[in-house]
Amino acid sequence: MKKDKYKIQIGDVMFEASKMYNKVIQHTILDIYFEQYVTGYKTVVVTESYLGKQTKYASDVCSWYDSMKEAEETLNRR
Repeated sequence: MKKDKYKIQIGDVMFEASKMYNKVIQHTILDIYFEQYVTGYKTVVVTESYLGKQTKYASDVCSWYDSMKEAEETLNRR
């Protein structure tokens, strides 16, 4: 669960409703940093789940859920 409803911080646990795996994936936020691209800077979020360590863009993480229940409901609606 997130420490603050309006922030994403290191240590937060968030839930992704994954259509690809047809399941809810629990992620723990390990690190957040900026990376420079040709088009400017992007915010990169490093997460850990049963899939191992992954890097995601902040825009992806913002669509995740604060609770397992919310993510499951979304996955079942699809």
